[in-house]
Amino acid sequence: MATSSGRPANGMSDGKQRHVSNIKIGSGDPPPRKRSSQSIQVPTTSAWGGDERHFDVSITDDNPQSPSSQTKQKNGLSALEECEHDPKFGTATLSSAQVSDQLLKVLQDSTVVQENNGKDIDDHRSSGRHSTASDHSTEQSDEPSITRSHDSGDSVAPSSWTSFAQSLFTVKGSSSYCCAALPQPLLPKYEKSDHLASLASWVTILRIMGDLPDLDVVDKIDVAGQSTPPTVQVRQFYHKKYTKKDVEDAHKKYTELFKNPGFTEAKGLPFLNDKSVSMLEKVQYICALGIYQPDLRDELYCQVCKQLTNNPSRNSTVRGWVLLYLMAGSFSPTERFSPCFLQFLQESMPEHANRVERILRRTFITGTRAFPPSWLEFQAAKNGKPILLPVALMNGNRMLVEADSVTTVQELSRQIGNRTGLQHLEGFSVYITLMQRISCLGHGLHRVMDAVSECEQHTRQMGMKESTSTWRLYFRKEYFTPWHEHIHDPIGIDLVYQQVMRGVSVGEYVCDKEEVLVMMAAQRYFVEHGSDLKRDNIESFLTSWLPGEKKAGDELNSWIEKVTKVLETDILKSKINADTLKADVVTFAKNKWFHMFSRFYDASKIQGPDTSWSQVILGLNFKGVQVMDEKENIKMQIPFIEVSSVSRSRHTTTLSTVKSEEYVIFSLHSEDLFRMLSMFLEGLKRKSKYGLVVQDCSQYDGAIGLGVQKGDLIKLDHSYDQLKNADVFKGTCQRTGKSETMPRDLLYILPVIEQPTKDMMGMVTVQLRKEFNPFIMLVNTENRKEEHNLLNFSKHHFRSSNENRMSKILSKASFKKDKSTQLWQFSKDPLKKPLLKKTCNRDELRQTSIRCFLAIQQFMGDASNKDNISDFELANNSIIEPSMRSRHLREEVYCQLIKQLTHNPDKASEDRGWQLLVQMSSTVIPGSDLVEECELFMKGSSHRMAAPCLDRFQTTKRNGFRQYPPHQKEYELLRSTERTIKFDIVLPFNEIQSVEVESTSRVFDIKQQILTAFDLVDSAMEYGLFFALRDRVLSANDGDYFMDALCQVDRFWTKLAHSGRASQTEQGPPPAPHVFFMKKIWVNAEPGQNKMADSMFHFPQELPNYLRGFHKFSNVDLAKMAAYIYRGQFGDDMAGMINFHENINALIPRSHTKTKSVDEWRKAVQTNLQLTKGLSADNAKEEFLKNIWKWPTYGSVFFEVKQRMMKHLPKYLLLAVNPNGVLLLDPDSKDVLSSYEYGKIPNWAYDEFSFTLVVGESSNATKIFFETSVGHNIDDIVMAYVAWTMNTHIKKRPKYAGVTVGESSC
Repeated sequence: MATSSGRPANGMSDGKQRHVSNIKIGSGDPPPRKRSSQSIQVPTTSAWGGDERHFDVSITDDNPQSPSSQTKQKNGLSALEECEHDPKFGTATLSSAQVSDQLLKVLQDSTVVQENNGKDIDDHRSSGRHSTASDHSTEQSDEPSITRSHDSGDSVAPSSWTSFAQSLFTVKGSSSYCCAALPQPLLPKYEKSDHLASLASWVTILRIMGDLPDLDVVDKIDVAGQSTPPTVQVRQFYHKKYTKKDVEDAHKKYTELFKNPGFTEAKGLPFLNDKSVSMLEKVQYICALGIYQPDLRDELYCQVCKQLTNNPSRNSTVRGWVLLYLMAGSFSPTERFSPCFLQFLQESMPEHANRVERILRRTFITGTRAFPPSWLEFQAAKNGKPILLPVALMNGNRMLVEADSVTTVQELSRQIGNRTGLQHLEGFSVYITLMQRISCLGHGLHRVMDAVSECEQHTRQMGMKESTSTWRLYFRKEYFTPWHEHIHDPIGIDLVYQQVMRGVSVGEYVCDKEEVLVMMAAQRYFVEHGSDLKRDNIESFLTSWLPGEKKAGDELNSWIEKVTKVLETDILKSKINADTLKADVVTFAKNKWFHMFSRFYDASKIQGPDTSWSQVILGLNFKGVQVMDEKENIKMQIPFIEVSSVSRSRHTTTLSTVKSEEYVIFSLHSEDLFRMLSMFLEGLKRKSKYGLVVQDCSQYDGAIGLGVQKGDLIKLDHSYDQLKNADVFKGTCQRTGKSETMPRDLLYILPVIEQPTKDMMGMVTVQLRKEFNPFIMLVNTENRKEEHNLLNFSKHHFRSSNENRMSKILSKASFKKDKSTQLWQFSKDPLKKPLLKKTCNRDELRQTSIRCFLAIQQFMGDASNKDNISDFELANNSIIEPSMRSRHLREEVYCQLIKQLTHNPDKASEDRGWQLLVQMSSTVIPGSDLVEECELFMKGSSHRMAAPCLDRFQTTKRNGFRQYPPHQKEYELLRSTERTIKFDIVLPFNEIQSVEVESTSRVFDIKQQILTAFDLVDSAMEYGLFFALRDRVLSANDGDYFMDALCQVDRFWTKLAHSGRASQTEQGPPPAPHVFFMKKIWVNAEPGQNKMADSMFHFPQELPNYLRGFHKFSNVDLAKMAAYIYRGQFGDDMAGMINFHENINALIPRSHTKTKSVDEWRKAVQTNLQLTKGLSADNAKEEFLKNIWKWPTYGSVFFEVKQRMMKHLPKYLLLAVNPNGVLLLDPDSKDVLSSYEYGKIPNWAYDEFSFTLVVGESSNATKIFFETSVGHNIDDIVMAYVAWTMNTHIKKRPKYAGVTVGESSC
């Protein structure tokens, strides 16, 4: 993470943890794979002891005298909160450039925690041989460039855990739980360091799971700089050289250690800490081992899986699953173990395995992280909750955003955009601050929690606990795109406006002229106060907003007069509205401080045609590329109109200009620089309306007689994006003013939005006069549509056709033509080796790659499918699923597909190959080295599916990868002529809303479609999508792709059937799930506020609860309520009253139907229908809701549960969850027996057959255990309300107090 100056953030308190050695080994009953309701145990909300509180109650405590607020004052946090609104961002970007002295001064004045000797956070980043730290890339190396094989790699790895252990473990029969020392690592190791690390990791894992006593915990004071981060410890151990004697000595000491856990001579063991360390440090160390050394990853996973198999201790099992979850969020197993591990999860307890599988699939896609899990992630994992990260917006609002270990900045930004209603995310970025450092995380694929972990490690280095790390997250505008428009994005305008005004106030943006500052002060005042010109108000405003040096002495009076004059003579007379004024300010800031709205990159070197610079800063903004020195003096500027092309190698980006010059930029962020430059150039060309005539009409056959000449500027009638497929362009010649129609080969599209200036056109004209006209070549390159292949790519990246010279001499093929050039084109012969060199060098990928190619041939019909596997299973299980697990396989499969589509003589085979490529493009894309080759191949192909394939490919590149292979419906869609899948969404009262779903549609997008139809877009967070499988309901995550959510439901059913938990009636293929859309969070649900919501959601969802008798009826006229119900459903149609005896249960609560005869009920209802005559259906629904909305159970979701622990409560209860909290009701009388506000619920837990609620303060917390089969539904709705409550209260705070749990909640 590149760093520069920033300010401190809030501090956090830390709860003391009870050590694992205090927990009995082997305690608890064994958790069987199949359990009946008679053998239910209370799920432990925390198996780690001493920490039952997960959510901080202070977030919902508005009382300033509360203990939480007093604690903050004792910790000195009030000083930080006072200056919360004035953090200085300066030039904080991807660059580590120093910020200005003005900025440093402000920061130093507000810092309460000293910086650790000026050490950058980057000092603690792993820099070992297998470590990576790319900011915006998934190019993090999952394996080293060449890995040594643990086995021959030529056989198919077993898919079951037992078979895998029997086949590949060094010690047979060691696949299940044991607490003895390992005689050997589970998997073969050929390096002594890996051998010793495996033995040490086994000891550490047993200590984490509580299966081996640890050293006694002694509270110690950490001296600043004395604590060594886990990543550094691992690197130090691996840098040592070990002998055979070291291994033998280690085995002897480990034998004694397991015989006597207090063995005092077990010191100095490699890869084992001699000191007593916390549980968090142990977990971090295990994860750091896997992050640093890819050869250990399978070993670590196997050790944990071994301990989870037939484990007799519940505590140990829970701890093991938590460790496995954190490991899965840090690194994934290799391809050798991945299928087996996924099968292991399929057969394990779903309450744990589902979470691990979800995070693992996300890690497959995102890649290995750079830092081990943070304290925040550890707290979240052991409590089974998501992380709620506080993010501050520049308009003063705050929000808590849900995250996990794998959440990228792109995903976080998308959530923020969805929550705020931001239309365009381009240019907005996430920043993290820690004390005097600010780092821009951008908006790409950098893991947010890596940045948090890095901050925590830096805090630890300063001698403080990780839980007190004072990091903060901000969401602000980093740069403007050249085509920036804010007409239809009022939220975006407001965010940037507030950022600019705040920046001017604190000196981040400097006004060089006094009249500019006066105008901005008047504009700010008008937006906040309107036409009120009272002197006291203006003085108060200027005192709080003007930069510090402007407020001194009599100068303030002068400012009051100047601002008042501008308000009277300019702003008020113009009758401008606030929104327009904000937009004007944003436009002014964009042009005035364009260098501040830039993305900066550290460049170690820039090599140009006549010059070379070292250690410079490169800034990219909407005007072009700037090269600056460390003092921000501009050395060179290249506008986009001069840039002809951009290319990239591993650590360099080459920028070519129309002057035939090349600038080679050396930077660690070359991939992000290339991506940004390409995005700017492509976007400018797509939106451009200006073209340059590159040759005389007399030299072009199709242009003879046109009234244009070489060098003319043409303004097109439409943007190039609308004309890119046309053969002729129509536009106006700016020299003659005449409209002309000309062939596309005559025009070079200029990458500009506005008409180029005379200076720009002068530069272009000079290039046109040269003997070598670069524009003609650019036009020919852009318009040329010829088939592209992997011939050139194969020369550098494909393996040779023969292994060595001797085999080539001895082979009969050596006397024939060398076929090495044919690896890149179609072949009916099976592959004996992978195509790519890097895949060949990885034994665990070699056989999988060959099987993928065979599956591709079978899918395309070029090889026989002897097992008659369906296309769906063949593509998903044998091609796409392996590709999702490894980026190397991803690239290999794309090369294989393009190979088989190049010069394919069989039309049917080619068609099926393109179908497969479309599905691949919808799911995952290869690394950056191959992306351009794929796009060129798709652009150059004339096949009918090439264009939609390219569109999906670019959408996946822009929006992110899928978590699951395509659903069967997507294959059916591909065989049809439709572009979208139609789904019927069931609304309350069985109303049906049809929606169009694409492969790239997310759950939130579907919600927006439905809410837009009912004009409820502003209430998106209150509603949810649900999948119903017979009697089971699963909630869909807003951020997931809709088709991924559908795949997850199918897999849930499959797992249920395989585990034996489904009833006999539930066996067989998964049923088609019903998709429901309902009100989920019953806030803003007062009747009459929104008639559409009342009619479509509130009434139909509340009516079933009313009729089932879940509410306590007091002073309610049931006949009158029945009349409202009838009017709400049938209006004035009285036909339903004829068969009243059949409809009575749809009008009268079940518990009261027997209190009167049917005739008596009919007469009473008819009487009330007469009294309500003329009442519309919507008004009747509203009246019904008004009668019940004051009841304590209004808006509740009810669950029938059983409890046996609380003597004062009945055995059977109704558990209701609503905005007020969790209520316990008597099932007969419906009296509220107990109620618990969310602020009094620090934690909860669930498993398949139970739900446990922790209530009360941490010292006197009480666990209430409920037997239920819908614990996951209770967990989902409680979590939704807790998140909503915390978000609501964090907005009400006058200061950004956030939450005391590590600046976040989880």
